[in-house]
Formats: sequence, structure tokens, C-alpha cells
Amino acid sequence: MRRGKIAAIVAAAAFLALGAASADTPAVGTDSQLPVPRFVSLKTPGANGRHGPGLEHRVDWIYERAGLPLQVTGESGPWRRVVDPDGAVTWMHGQSLDNRRMAYVRTETPLRRSARTDSRTVAYLGEGVVGALTGCEGEWRRVAVGGRVGWVENDALWGAECEGL
Repeated sequence: MRRGKIAAIVAAAAFLALGAASADTPAVGTDSQLPVPRFVSLKTPGANGRHGPGLEHRVDWIYERAGLPLQVTGESGPWRRVVDPDGAVTWMHGQSLDNRRMAYVRTETPLRRSARTDSRTVAYLGEGVVGALTGCEGEWRRVAVGGRVGWVENDALWGAECEGL
């Protein structure tokens, strides 16, 4: 009886130690071994967003905009649970996704020559514009859109987290 209690205490201590260690380690996808959550983009137009991870699940959305940033929040085999800029959650096959980082403009904003509010405006970006995310400097994001490259304040963007860039 005494050995059983000691074994239970040792097992509980080991379990707690493992839990504490994993709290410091970022979550990793069980299939991709990549961080979860993470941002990706839509590889090709016409990709199905399904209700669950598998072909047997109904199609909730058909995504037509290549380059649209999506946030991977879960994995199941080759399937990825993603959140789109509007907050919709669907499952997509990993082959429909690209690791290229993109940013979605949430609100009209100037694209500036440098990462400062008093910098010259290169262009104005309208809501819904998608551009390649190419750099970070504090709360500013370097974005390439339609042949123009400049800086945008992060508050105006979705999917422009610097981690993993």
C-alpha cells in the first residue's frame, strides 16, 4: 500500500513537471511539426473550406482569393483548421495552403516610404487589399502590393504577426 502511494506521488510530480515544461514550449502541429497557431496564405483560388477535417464534411466556403492570409489553429492529418480575416473557421487541406506570409488590410491606410507616421505616403491601401508581408519594425509592417513596397501600421492589418516571418 505504501509503495502504491509513493508511486502515485512520483507519477503526479512527473506529470506536473512535464506540464510545466510544455507551458514554456510553443504548441507544435501534430502532423506538420510547425507552430500552432501560425499564419499561412491561400495557394490557389477555388479552395474549399469544409465544416470538418475530411472530404465527407460539407463545404462551408469556397475561397477564391489566392494569397488570402489564414491562421492555422489546428491540425488533423493533412487537414488544417483555419481562421480567415472575417473570423470564419473552416478546415482546408494542407495542399491548398502556402507558407508565404501575406497581410490583409482591415481598414483604409496609407502605405508609407519608411516606418514613421511623418514619412511620405507611397499609396493608399483600401480595405480588403492583400499584400506580401516582407518585414517588421516595431509596430510597423513592410508590405509589397501591386509593385509598390512600403510600411503600414500593424493596427490596420490582419495576419501581420512578425513571429515566424
